[in-house]
Amino acid sequence: MSTHGTKKIVKTLVHHRTCSVCSWWKRQKPGCIPRKHKCVYNHSGSARSIESTAGLQGVRELAQEGTPVDILQGDGDSSMMAKLKEHGYDITKKYDKNHVVKNITSSMYKLQKEKGIKLSKDVISHIEKCLKYALEQNKGNPIGLKENILAIIPHQFGDHTRCQERFCQERRTEGIKYLHQSLPYKAPLSNPLLREKLEAIFNSVANRCHEYSELGSSQANEHANKEVSLKAPKNVHYGGSKALDYRVHASTLLVNEGRSYIPQVSKRML
Repeated sequence: MSTHGTKKIVKTLVHHRTCSVCSWWKRQKPGCIPRKHKCVYNHSGSARSIESTAGLQGVRELAQEGTPVDILQGDGDSSMMAKLKEHGYDITKKYDKNHVVKNITSSMYKLQKEKGIKLSKDVISHIEKCLKYALEQNKGNPIGLKENILAIIPHQFGDHTRCQERFCQERRTEGIKYLHQSLPYKAPLSNPLLREKLEAIFNSVANRCHEYSELGSSQANEHANKEVSLKAPKNVHYGGSKALDYRVHASTLLVNEGRSYIPQVSKRML
């Protein structure tokens, strides 16, 4: 978990579904009690439930330490929020902008597989750019965001009745033929079935504009996850021992303090 202002990690939690020592004894000497060791096994559920379980634990520990959590920023996964509400925590959820845009773009790419739909990568990239611009220009303005979202698809098909002058050159320069610089042949799209499918996607987005007008960013967490993946790559199993904990804590120090932590740790170990 990281803070929004400082971008520093304030809480790290590592959950283990297996313990290498316990697994060895169970495999090599079934029925025998494992030798005395520091068992790291601390999660009995599925791998999918680790995030929500760890999130609840992190929020609870931060509250006990005097740092209550009021807002959580992340992807569209609702399992953690459901678990927090189940345990009496009233926390506001902010969706991550990158995840929101990625999910909408994925929905458009899925249309390419449907019969009678021709939708190129360049057109999808252009619509994605328009979506990002609408989200950026309407922060804290759900009404304005809804109007812009509903105008994006009709605009691509030459229908500018929903467009606003500040976003649409056609509305600003009436009487002059408008060229769609980012569309094929600089002409508007014309497939009615494609328009129907795209409008269905963006209508569902418009219905959630009260949530999308206040988007957050989980880039700090993604950066921390990247650093962990460099020290504990997924193709090597560290989860059966404390080795994973050490690598996660080292990644936390690197993000928070930079490489200066290395000589400090080495000095303490001497």
